[in-house]
Formats: sequence, C-alpha cells, structure tokens
Amino acid sequence: MSAPRPDAGQAPAPQLPPWLRRPRGALGWIGLSVAVAVASVVLLVVGLALVVVAIAAWIVRGAVWLVLTITDWVWFTARGFSRRPYPYDLRPPVDAASRAIDINDAWVSTLPRAIDLVARTAGFLFAPLALLASLVGIVLPRLRARPYLAVFGVPGLETKLVGLGRNSGFFDDGHEVSVVPYDAFLQKSFPQRADFLRWWRDPGASGTFHPAAEDWSKPTHFSGLALGPYPDVLGLPGLALTAMRRLRIDGLRELFISQREIDDLGDPDLDDRADVAVIRIVSVDDPVDAGAADDGTDARPGRRWIVQFPSTQTWHPRAGTAPNDLTADFVALSMHETTLTRAGLVAMRQAGIRPGEPVLVAGFSLGGMVATQVADVSERQGFTVTRLVTAGSSIGRYRLPREVRVLSLEHVLDTVPRLEGRENPIIVERRHADGTRADADVVVGRRGDRPAEWLTVKAGPPLPRGYRIATTHHSPSYAETAGAIETDSPAPEVAAYLDDIRPFFTGRQTIVDFAATRVGFEISRPAVPIYFHSTVDDGITRDHLRVTLRRVPGVIAVDLYQSRTGFPTTILWSADVLVQSLRPWFQEVARASVYRALLTLLARERGIGLHLRLQAKRTPGVTWESTMQRMADGRWRERVDVSFDTDAARKEWGDLLMPGGWASTVTYYDASEFD
Repeated sequence: MSAPRPDAGQAPAPQLPPWLRRPRGALGWIGLSVAVAVASVVLLVVGLALVVVAIAAWIVRGAVWLVLTITDWVWFTARGFSRRPYPYDLRPPVDAASRAIDINDAWVSTLPRAIDLVARTAGFLFAPLALLASLVGIVLPRLRARPYLAVFGVPGLETKLVGLGRNSGFFDDGHEVSVVPYDAFLQKSFPQRADFLRWWRDPGASGTFHPAAEDWSKPTHFSGLALGPYPDVLGLPGLALTAMRRLRIDGLRELFISQREIDDLGDPDLDDRADVAVIRIVSVDDPVDAGAADDGTDARPGRRWIVQFPSTQTWHPRAGTAPNDLTADFVALSMHETTLTRAGLVAMRQAGIRPGEPVLVAGFSLGGMVATQVADVSERQGFTVTRLVTAGSSIGRYRLPREVRVLSLEHVLDTVPRLEGRENPIIVERRHADGTRADADVVVGRRGDRPAEWLTVKAGPPLPRGYRIATTHHSPSYAETAGAIETDSPAPEVAAYLDDIRPFFTGRQTIVDFAATRVGFEISRPAVPIYFHSTVDDGITRDHLRVTLRRVPGVIAVDLYQSRTGFPTTILWSADVLVQSLRPWFQEVARASVYRALLTLLARERGIGLHLRLQAKRTPGVTWESTMQRMADGRWRERVDVSFDTDAARKEWGDLLMPGGWASTVTYYDASEFD
C-alpha cells in the first residue's frame, strides 16, 4: 500500500508537552476551600429556586389538567349531537386513555379550521409585515422583493416570501430543466440498478442474476483502490424499488397507488435524498375509438394520455436537483409557474402527445397544483387537457380553460387544501333526462372564465392510532377515498364523471417514467433538513429485518425504507420484496410471521403504517400489496390490493390471490394477533 504524500512545510501543530503532577500547596488548598464554599452557597440558592419552580410547575400542571378535563367533557358532550362519529368514536373521559382520545379528537378537528381561518385573513394579519419589509428594503437590499406595494392576499404574500428567500439563497426554483427517460437516468447515474432492471424485465433471463462487471461503478472516494466484485450484488439498496413498477393503471384508486410509487422512485438508491422528480406518462390506445372521425388535427384516433406528477419529496428550504421540493410548494402557492411544471410540458413533448389527443393530468398535493398549472397553459402549449384529477391540493384560486373538467378529492381534516384560504368553486353540469346538457349549469364561487365542471368530494379516511395531523394528507389515504367513491359514488355527478374518465383506464397501456432535474443545481437535498426521532432512527432494526427477509427461500431482493407520501413526519414503512414465484408466499410462507417482524418498525420507530409489496420474476405482471395500520381501538387493519397487467395473469392467479373475487379487500385483526 503506497503512502500518501506528506506536507512539504512539516510545521508541527500546537500542543502542550507532558508534565509530572506535584502536590497541592497551601495557596492551592485555600483556593479550593473558597471555591467549595462559594459553590455550596450557589448550589443552595439554585436548589431553592428549583424547588420554587417545581411547586409552580406542579400548580401549572394541575391547572392544565383541570382545563383539559373540562375541555374533554365539553367536547365529548358537544360531539354527542353529531350523527357520525369522526375522527374517533369517543367515550366518556373518565380515564387517561379516554381523555387522550377525546382531546386528540378536539385537536385534529379544530386545527384544519384554524389554518383555514388564518389563510382567509392572511392579508390582514401579514400585510403590515410585507409592507414594512418593502419600506426597510429601501435601506437594506436583502429585504427588497416584489411586490413592493400591493393589496396582499395569500399569493402575494407567498410571492413576497419567495423573493425574500431568494435574496438569502432560499426558494430559488431556477429555470432550466433536464428531462430524460427514467431508465436512461438510472443507466447514467445508477448503472447497478439499471443492470438489475434489464435482467428482471427479460423473460428469457436465467433465474440467477449475474451483473455485468463493466456496468457496476466504483465509489469515487475509493477510486485509488483495486476493488474486487461487489460482495452481495443483490443486497444493494434500491433494486426492488426500481424494478417493481406497474404496467397498468386501471382506475382512480390505482392512479393514487401509482402516486406513491413515483414519489418513492425519486430516491433510487434509498439514501433519503431526492435525486429526481419522476413524471409518469401513460399512453392509452382504445381500439373501440380507433375509427373516430377526423377532427382536423394530427391526433391519432383512440389515443388518450394520463400524465401524473410527483408530490413534495424534500422539505429542505434550499433548492436541490429534484424540482419537487419545498421551494416548488411556495412557488406554486404564489401561483407562479414552477420548474416542475416546465418539466412536465417537456416530458409531454418527449412522450409524443399530439394536439387533439385527450389528456388527463393528475397529482397529489404539489403534484395536483402542478397538474393544474399544466392544464391552465395546455392550450397555448399545443396540448388538449380535458380532465384534471387532484387530491389534497390547493387549487381553488386557479382559472382553468373552458374544456377542462375537474375532480378534486379533499379530506375534511387535511390542512393543505386550506392553505390558500379559498374553497374550490362548485361547477356542476346540468343534464336532461336523456343525458343531453341543459342550457344553464350550477355555478357557485366563480365568475368569468371557468372550467366546464368542477366537482369536489370531501371524505374522512380511517385514522390509525397515534394519529398525527399529517396522516390525512397522505396519498395512500387518498387512494382509499378514491376506491370508496369508485365503489359507491356520493352523487350522480361524481358517478357520471367516473364513467366519463373510464376510457383513460381501458385499452392497451404503455407507461413511461421521466426523470426531471433542475439544471445548475448539483446537490441532492435530504428529505428533511433536521432529522428528528420520528423521521429517522436507522438502528439495527431495519437492516436486521431486511437481511432476515432475504433469507426466506425464493427471495431475490428486498428493500425496506421510509416512504414519505405526505408531510415529512408522516412515515409509512415500505417493504418491497422480489421473489422467484408468488405461489409459495400464499401456500407456504406464513404472512402473519412476516407482518409480526415488520410491524416492530411501528413500535420502535413510530411510523403510521406498513406497506408490503410482492412481485415475482416468473409473473412480473402481477403485484400483490398490503397496507397495515393499527386503529384507535387497537385492532389491526389490513388493506390488500392486487393488480394484473394482463387478462391472462388475472385468470391464472385470480383464484389464489383474490379468493373473495375482488382485487381490493379490507380485513380487521384482533389487537393481539401479531404479538
């Protein structure tokens, strides 16, 4: 081993030479005695002060307990007049557990309404600060940002905040964007995952993965070493995540299940840093409409498109390579075009979407706001966006083209749709009994230019125990709501809308994912700027479980990671498992044992649930997935989804994976089932 080159100067660093300790002299003993006497007096005074503080704290604690107890009883009594108990089924607050549920119910029910009130009055509350910043900006350039003088509302305040942040290096969304197919991005940046992906997708490949040595890069910080083969080629993080991608989206619920997938794909090496924003584009060829009449454009008959945008994946105030971050949130709320919006338009051109071909744009949270911006500029950009589907997005202030029909899903306890301080308009198409459109529509809250239809569906998903305020702002929760309205539509207008978008989910589908990055930004920002215990506690638990699962016969690769599909502290633990065949997992492997092991993550690392996905090399067109959560009453709730990419796969595996005859089921287990 060659030695590193020494410094030519060889100047020694400062240090103290060693010396022999001598006995303490008379002056030393006098000084020590005085110090002990002074310290004793000081500590006595501090101790007495602490006793006073402890008594005061005890009195305050008693007062708080009294206030909370009265609040519990008042809230419990008031909620007794409610016809439907939500978010929790309350009990008289006579013990600690009942009081905790009651006060939590009051908190989570009140906070979204308080945020809505603050957003509606933001102009009155914060406009003086914005005007003061403009005044001080005359002297201090750092406080100069547009608008200088305005009647401030939420968009104006957000614009001012973004401008002030840019003066200090924050919230710089950039302008130029790079968009490439996701597989090409993997090949360039993560060749190991791309190599494995080619083997996984090849139906004629052998049952054992053999990496191409030239494609497996060496770490740059070890570039001077002669490295041997990777010790465990199937232990590399991200193999299962990047390989397990759906090939079809068959409905509204699956659309939001797909949302979680593209959000997670933005971090292919699972280092908890967002590397790219993944935009999913689905081309749909409907043979039924292939003979449609020519409309004067070069649109292909029967061709439709779905374009899905990612949600926020990094909450760092400084912008990084991935354009779906906190910066994009602030820019979107200020109603300015985001870099992610420009990336979406570039991806749509690269996908080959032609004028006149109907496009459905969709997204959750930030993705919904970006989809709304794309719908707004689509006509000027040469696209025909006809449908917009959002979940948990603040879009009530946007003006949309006349031909766009909107469906917005919002949870009653979700704070994000309330951030803009304006409700979505109510625009409902009136139709005659024969289905033809009437002359006048129902329009509330929107004047002037407006979309053809705007339906907003409110709902309340089941909440897990240990509820955090962010749980209802969570794409898997919105997938639950989407499945509920598909099964039982809350109104005829919603049922008609679902029938109207059904052609986007039928026919032959081809899914292409695109990787978008900001140009000029080289740093992949961490998911959260400060790591709390609730966001990361990566001890032996995760690695031990991952290694143990890989020892199960037939398992090829395992990824175990934190899926952030909502707020940064809303952690859904995800386990992706690639196997040789699905059959042993439903005939031999005890699912309860797998759950029992994985659910220890919820106890030790405070997640809100567990998501398990299975896919097999022999049947890559079949994906089995389940979500486990512990409810407020202590029971475990399991939601199982099975997706089939072909009718042949459904016919072969349907009886084994769907004994009830349906692809989505909910099962409750006793609290002690997995102890």
